[in-house]
Parts: sequence; C-alpha cells; structure tokens
Amino acid sequence: MRRHESTPTPSRYVSIGSAADRASVSKDTIRRMIAAGELHAYRFRGQIRIAIEDIDSAMRPVR
Repeated sequence: MRRHESTPTPSRYVSIGSAADRASVSKDTIRRMIAAGELHAYRFRGQIRIAIEDIDSAMRPVR
C-alpha cells in the first residue's frame, strides 16, 4: 500500500491538557476550539488527542 506523499504525518499527539499547556490557554478553550472546528482532534480508544502541529498552526501572531 502506498502512502500519500501530500498528507503530513504528525510526529506526536497530546491530550487536551497538554495542548492547553502548550498554547497557554485553558482546557475549556481547547474544547471550544475543537467544537468550533478551529482545531482538529482525534479519538484514540476513548481519549481525545490533538496533533502538536495542529496546535502550533492554530496559534496566530497578533497584527
């Protein structure tokens, strides 16, 4: 089976708590971002995980 070259493979997935710590926001903010579709999340065996790359790309510089 051939893997699609255009699809990036995230190097690591983290919990909602770890994502909140990385972005310096609350867990509720991460949950709201997931619900709003601003942040992609994945369910692994009943636990929600977020790719570090998705957390970093959700953060934008202030203009």
